[in-house]
Amino acid sequence: MVPNTVKGRPRREVIVNDKRKSWSIQLGTIGEIPIRLHLTFLAVLAWLLFGSDSKSALSETLFVIAIFICVLLHELGHALVAKRFGIATRDITLYPFGGVASILSQPTPKSELIVAIAGPIVNLIIALAVYPWISIPDLTLPGEIEIPLPVRFFFTNLALAIFNLLPALPMDGGRILRACLSLSSVKEPTKIAARISQILCIGLAICGYYFEQPMLFVISVVIFLGAMQEHIRYEAKTIAASFTLRDAMIPKERLESFPHGTTISQALRIALTSWQSLYPVMNGDDLLGIAMRDDVMEYGVTEPNNYIGKIIKRAIPEIDIETPLADAYTQMDASGTPVLSVTRDGRYAGLLVFDRLADFLLMHDLRDRMPKEEEDIEWMNP
Repeated sequence: MVPNTVKGRPRREVIVNDKRKSWSIQLGTIGEIPIRLHLTFLAVLAWLLFGSDSKSALSETLFVIAIFICVLLHELGHALVAKRFGIATRDITLYPFGGVASILSQPTPKSELIVAIAGPIVNLIIALAVYPWISIPDLTLPGEIEIPLPVRFFFTNLALAIFNLLPALPMDGGRILRACLSLSSVKEPTKIAARISQILCIGLAICGYYFEQPMLFVISVVIFLGAMQEHIRYEAKTIAASFTLRDAMIPKERLESFPHGTTISQALRIALTSWQSLYPVMNGDDLLGIAMRDDVMEYGVTEPNNYIGKIIKRAIPEIDIETPLADAYTQMDASGTPVLSVTRDGRYAGLLVFDRLADFLLMHDLRDRMPKEEEDIEWMNP
């Protein structure tokens, strides 16, 4: 984990807008971990309450809420075990398809193995706790059998544990597989785990189509895309390992910046003819914050005479210029922040912008994949 200091100074908290939070609401915190609920989850509950039979609507809604409490406990299992290894969790978000605990650094293979297995263990413990109170109905009897809620609760937690142990990234089983490959000194464990995951997802999709189970087909597509995203992250970190922060950052001399006394209308005139998506706001040589171009455009119409200080994002996370680019990429990807303030000897030196960093890594990936003959031909052209 990257230490929470920069050249002996405490790193400031991140309050730059995270677009992933725009469709979720915070329910509270547990162990200093924010618990968020995606708004689509509320749509599912509304559909259960008003879109089904009135007799079963309430019980089904309560059952879904109870299951998602189990999902929350599952994710807390990951987060609290990660905390034991010194790995912080940004938040836990509950979606209609499950939960996501966003940890802020890549664990070691041993810690990833333990953190990944903690979630399914929580579900197994819940299932074992419920087991003494269940009575499984006789399914051989004729007629429609109504399965009691405790039985459904038991088997659902059992299914959650087993399903999450499937060896497919980004699920727990895929992370366990990657950790085991790493501990076995296998080269490129993320790449191998991602490929195994995608092959497994293709098999699940075929089963979903053959057995006419559309939800299984949808789940296989979601997991396939998740495995692809893990592979992209791995490739990005591999490419970034060949560069330093200086290669991808934008030095302050090349950035259009606003003095702290600039009005929004003055900033708007500059933003209309500038390529930048964000602007440093300065007090002398010190960075006060970042003004986003979209905010300048919006407030330039409604509040043109206000000062730029009203709309800036003030607490920009800092990173020292000597930090390896791979570590910077990991920090930005994990935290969701679009920009880092680069410092040299504790003083502002420029910005690292995530969109520009992604383009930088993509460009060098394409260059490395280009055949040597094509490179020679390109250089021969006038």
